[in-house]
Amino acid sequence: MATVNVRGTLVPVGPHTGKTIYLGADHRGFGLKEWLKPRLRKLGFRVVDVGTHSPKRVDYPQVALRVARPVSRAGGRTAVGIGVCGSSIGIAIVAGKLPGVLPANPATVAAARETRTHNNTNFLALSGDHMTPAKALAIAKAWLTRPFAPDPVRDARYIRRYLQTVRLDRG
Repeated sequence: MATVNVRGTLVPVGPHTGKTIYLGADHRGFGLKEWLKPRLRKLGFRVVDVGTHSPKRVDYPQVALRVARPVSRAGGRTAVGIGVCGSSIGIAIVAGKLPGVLPANPATVAAARETRTHNNTNFLALSGDHMTPAKALAIAKAWLTRPFAPDPVRDARYIRRYLQTVRLDRG
C-alpha cells in the first residue's frame, strides 16, 4: 500500500485494492450481502464473511463490531469493512465508535468516490432496504478502487483534514 509521510505520520493514500474486505450484515442486509460477496471476490478481493449467515433477526450493532474490529486493528492499512443494514446508518454509527474506523454511507457513486478522495474512509455502509444490488455494487466498486489524495501536493488539504480527524481517536 502506498503511504505518504506527513510530519512523522504515515498516511495511506492508495486505493483499497489488495486489502481484505470484512463483510457483514444484519437480517435486513443479509440478501444484499450474499449477492455482493461473490461479485467482490470476482473483482479480486479477499472477502471474509463475518455474518449474519441467515435472514434470522439479528442486532446490527453486533454485526457492525464484527466488521469494524479488524479494520480498527489494521488502521485501515490492510483491511476494510463493508456493512449492510436496513438504512446503512445504524451500522455506520456503531462502526465509527471504534478507533481508526472512518465509516461512510454514500447514496451515490460520486459520493462514494468523494468519501475516498477527500476522507480516506475505510468502512462502507450500504442499505439493504433502499438501494438495488446493482447500485450497491457500483458504489462498492467506486469506493474500493478510488485512492485517497491521488496527488499528495494538490490534495494536501484532504491529507491535513484526514490527520485532524484521525487524531481525534487519541483524545
